[in-house]
Amino acid sequence: MAALGTYCFDGLNFSQASALFTDSGLTVLAPDGYYSQGGIIRQQLNGSLLNAQPCGTCLVPCGSGISASFSSNGLFSATVDLANDTGAVVMYFFMGAAIPDGVDVTYNGTHYNRLTCQGNHDGTTIVDGAGVQVDYAGIFNQGTGLPTYVGSDTQVPQLLSQSPFNNTPSGGACAASDQPQEYTLSGSPATYVAQGTFQNVTTTSSQVGCNPTGSQVFTLVVPKTAATPTAINVLISAPLCGTLFRWEVDCPAALPSFTGSALQSTVTCTTPNTTYYFARNATGANPPFTVDTNVFPEIGNFVFTVDNGSVYLNDTSTLQYVIIGNPGPSGTTALGIRNGVVVSSVNCTP
Repeated sequence: MAALGTYCFDGLNFSQASALFTDSGLTVLAPDGYYSQGGIIRQQLNGSLLNAQPCGTCLVPCGSGISASFSSNGLFSATVDLANDTGAVVMYFFMGAAIPDGVDVTYNGTHYNRLTCQGNHDGTTIVDGAGVQVDYAGIFNQGTGLPTYVGSDTQVPQLLSQSPFNNTPSGGACAASDQPQEYTLSGSPATYVAQGTFQNVTTTSSQVGCNPTGSQVFTLVVPKTAATPTAINVLISAPLCGTLFRWEVDCPAALPSFTGSALQSTVTCTTPNTTYYFARNATGANPPFTVDTNVFPEIGNFVFTVDNGSVYLNDTSTLQYVIIGNPGPSGTTALGIRNGVVVSSVNCTP
């Protein structure tokens, strides 16, 4: 029979921890066995936690939109059921008008925290914590497994200055630098349920990728290349008090395709003869968000070489061009691509 117990773990939440301990100093490993928290089940074997296994009745189906607003802060974890389909899992996030929140999506042991938005490099900018424009949110945060904070940059100074968020909450109103409480999405209809546990959170400038003129809807792509595993974890890190966020996870599907030339260093017109793929951006303040309907990539779109979004096109800092459009013998438009994002669009030169 299952028994309640108090354990400690390393990491931001139970689904990402590497081991369980019986003491707060993380020196005494918990006994091997099965443990669960907030609908997540994990086996500890030889002192290490194996892959998280979600409780089937606790999963949120893909295609669902989630909205949440809290006067407090928190770490909000949700496990989404992607079923057995394969393809690109496109996600959209809107973080409200003022407070930036972090996004870290985990699938099959890999973290995804790279985001773009409509108009990125074309009327809209994304800036890091130092106010420097970047090609996509999270460009300096790759490989860290940490959340990328997106939304409006209005309160980015507070996000950075109040860090680390490690004050023990007093039990009253949320205060600056308080530890965020952990929440897990469960139930029907799905709601975030407080777990009664708290975590320290530290934020840095490299984790920030916000809009100076008000939050856009941010796009994130996760490749699902096999039928299993079927569950994906969405973590929203909201260390500032008074957070509001809304997100949507689409079910796996092949990305829309387009025909373009091979990558080249100039805007010289040439015949498009290669198939590429892109993820559309979206607008709106509530899910379901309004997804764009463009048939060719626009400035601000992620572009890929495969339809599941697993390989970005020109994922380097060197600007390269792809010629698209083919009303005559050669293409008509040169898309400038850098770090996997369309950053410019001009007429090609005959």
